[in-house]
Amino acid sequence: MFRAPLLATLRRPCRRLAWLLIAAQLLLAGSATLAEERVAVLLSEGGGFHREFVEALQRALDDPSISGRSLSLVELTDLPERADDPRLGGASLLVAVGVRAMRAAAERSDLPPTLNVLVPRSSYERVLAESARRRPRAQFSVIYLDQPLSRQLALIRKLFPGKPRVGVLLGPESSAFLPRLRAEEARGGPGVVSEKVLSEPEIIPALARVLRDVDLLLALPDSVVFTRDSARPILLTAYRHGKPLLGFSQAYVKAGALAAVFSTPAQIARQTAEILDSSLARRSVLPAASYPRYFSVSVNRAVARGLAIEAPADEALRAALAVGPDGE
Repeated sequence: MFRAPLLATLRRPCRRLAWLLIAAQLLLAGSATLAEERVAVLLSEGGGFHREFVEALQRALDDPSISGRSLSLVELTDLPERADDPRLGGASLLVAVGVRAMRAAAERSDLPPTLNVLVPRSSYERVLAESARRRPRAQFSVIYLDQPLSRQLALIRKLFPGKPRVGVLLGPESSAFLPRLRAEEARGGPGVVSEKVLSEPEIIPALARVLRDVDLLLALPDSVVFTRDSARPILLTAYRHGKPLLGFSQAYVKAGALAAVFSTPAQIARQTAEILDSSLARRSVLPAASYPRYFSVSVNRAVARGLAIEAPADEALRAALAVGPDGE
């Protein structure tokens, strides 16, 4: 009389045990898959910031919380013609480091999903437009090297209370910033004085005109305006006019810029490791293009004293900017 209820009672624990066994098998299978995941890194060059990025990425992937990932390095000059070449190591994802590596990866439709790093936004958008039929955005994403404009303007507000007038030299690539600068100005942000520059000989005359009417100069990444050859003349001209320059790299601060917000290769590597971990877990689906999540602020204290500018500590500035948006 009690047999049917007794069997039902016994079957329920058996069914639960069966489901637990199945779940355990899936977890073990997933762990085995993760252990086999390989990430290929395509380098534009073997030294400098690129090597620093790779070393930091390896350290980040060695973290116990991001397990089961291994890197295989491929120099751009050795990029295999076929995606199944052993040198790509059966990679599930590819990280292209630098503009040259990004261009090479964009020309190949047979490569794994590709995350581009250490490339400016303007370069990525140009390459993406040129290769739109080859690599869809979902399989060809990026962490921009440059900072969001909102973060740069936040630094200006911290260093120059009130409503300062900001000068900008706009070349072919940085001209895209002007509508956003005007929109910020209309919302009560810094006033903007701009000059267009199409060639190197135009830089210093345009700079002299801008510096007459502004409180500071904001450097925006552009391959025509801010180059290795033009950096020193621009800094010297700004200093002679008594106007500080806000750069976009630590090198500019060391050379004489008042301050800069920037991301180091190690900080980009940290964000890359997080994306790789989540993307591999989601079967190699890459997130949308993004700005650096981690960044630093550096102030040239000697320049600040020379211009009678009281600047908060670097870490205090970074913490203040960290509460703002990551993107545009």
